[in-house]
Amino acid sequence: MLPETTNVIRRLVINRRFEYAAMAVIIFNSILIGVETYFTSPVLHYLNYACLVLFTIELWLRFMARYSNKEFFQNRWNLFDMVIIFAGYIPPSLVADNTILIELLRLIRILRVLRLLRTMEELRLIVTVLIRSLRTLTYNLIVMFIFLYMFAITGIYLFRLPNPDTATPEQQAAFKQLQEIASWPSELEDEPYGNLSEALFTLVRCMSGDGWSDIRNNLCVASRLGLIRASEATVTTFHIIWYILAAFLLINIIIGAVLNNFETTMRQKEKDKQKRELQQDIERELAKKQERLAHLHSDKESDQSDR
Repeated sequence: MLPETTNVIRRLVINRRFEYAAMAVIIFNSILIGVETYFTSPVLHYLNYACLVLFTIELWLRFMARYSNKEFFQNRWNLFDMVIIFAGYIPPSLVADNTILIELLRLIRILRVLRLLRTMEELRLIVTVLIRSLRTLTYNLIVMFIFLYMFAITGIYLFRLPNPDTATPEQQAAFKQLQEIASWPSELEDEPYGNLSEALFTLVRCMSGDGWSDIRNNLCVASRLGLIRASEATVTTFHIIWYILAAFLLINIIIGAVLNNFETTMRQKEKDKQKRELQQDIERELAKKQERLAHLHSDKESDQSDR
C-alpha cells in the first residue's frame, strides 16, 4: 500500500471520532445481545451481523494502519479482536450437533462487550494495570491466606461449640438457651467456627464488614453460658485484631501494589509514546529524503534530455 494511503488510514484510526464510532457500535451490539435474552427475530440477527461486519472493517483498518506486522500481532487487544470477530462468522448450524461448541460460540459473542475496554485509552490503562498487578497480587493473596488460615484454626480452637449430640445435659440446656437468646442455628455446620471451611468463610465475612459484630455478640453470649472456653474479652480482641489486620493492613497492601503498577504502566506508556513519535519523525525524514532524491533524479534526467 502507498505510504500516503497508509498515513491517511493511520490518521483515521487514531482520530477520536473513529474511537467514538467504534464505541457506539459496540454499545449497540451489547444492547442487541441483551435484547436477545428476551426474544429473537430475523431483524436482530441481521443487526448483529451488520455489527460484525463493522467490527471486521475496524480491525482491517487497524491492520492497514500498522507500523509493522510484529507490532500488530504483539498487541494482545488485536489478537483478542481477531478471535472474537472470526468466531462470529462460524454458523451455528455447523456445530448444531455439539452443545458445548454452541455454548462456547454464545460465550464468545458475549465477550464482544469487552471490546469496549480497547476503545478508550483510560479503560485500556486500567486493564493493563490490573493485568500487571496479577503477579504482585498473587503474592499478596498468599500472605493474606496465611493469616486467614492461622486465624481460622485459632478461632476453631477458641470458639467452636460442643456437639449437641454428645454434649452433657448442662451443655444441651445452655445450647438451647443460646438459640433463644442469639437466634443460633441448630446445625453444627452453620456455626461460625464449627469447622475449617465455616471458619474461613466467617473471617472473610468479618473482613468485608458483613455482620462481624453480630458474630462477636453471639460468641460473647456463648462465653457467658460456658459453651466456649474463651472469655468475652478474648472474643472481642480476636475479632477486632482480625478486622483491623484484614480490612486495613492487608487490603492496603493490595491497593499499594496496584498503585505501584499504575505508576510503572504510566512510565512505560510515556516511553512507548516517545518511541512512536521518534519512529514517525524518522519516517517523515525518510519520506523527505526520498522526495529530494526523486527531484534530483528528475532534474538530472531533464538536464540530460536538454543536452
